[in-house]
Amino acid sequence: MRIRKNFFVSYARADGHLPNRLLELLRPRLAIMQGFDCDTWIDTMIPVGAAWRREIDTALAQCDFGLLLLSPGFFASRFISERELPRFLGLGPDGGIRIRKPIVPVGLKYVPLDGSADLKGLDQIQIFRDSQDRWFNQTRGQVSETFADQLVAAIVAKLGP
Repeated sequence: MRIRKNFFVSYARADGHLPNRLLELLRPRLAIMQGFDCDTWIDTMIPVGAAWRREIDTALAQCDFGLLLLSPGFFASRFISERELPRFLGLGPDGGIRIRKPIVPVGLKYVPLDGSADLKGLDQIQIFRDSQDRWFNQTRGQVSETFADQLVAAIVAKLGP
């Protein structure tokens, strides 16, 4: 029996083609994942003329987890910080991050993890990079394929039984 999972892709438009390049690698891998059917939702799916904020809010409410494509543009986006991240993260009573919905934060473009950047609390959560500690924009060719394989393995582990 296959379990259906809907995931919401949160990314910064400023990152250009990188999110689409990563998703092109992920789609076939997710399609053949054992035990799961994954439906990807990304804002480029919003029909022309639709109320885009309502479409995004609906997708956020219906998703099972978030694929957060982290970059300087992601953290600089007011829309992501104010509308998308609060659906996934909140502050716990101890001041730490409380996860509202499962997330897989992915290192799309390098951001400093040394405390010098405001990472909206995501610095308290393990950020996916490949086994060589590379961010996606640091990969090409077969290394990008390997990054995608390792990311799918991390998603499966997150969705686990």
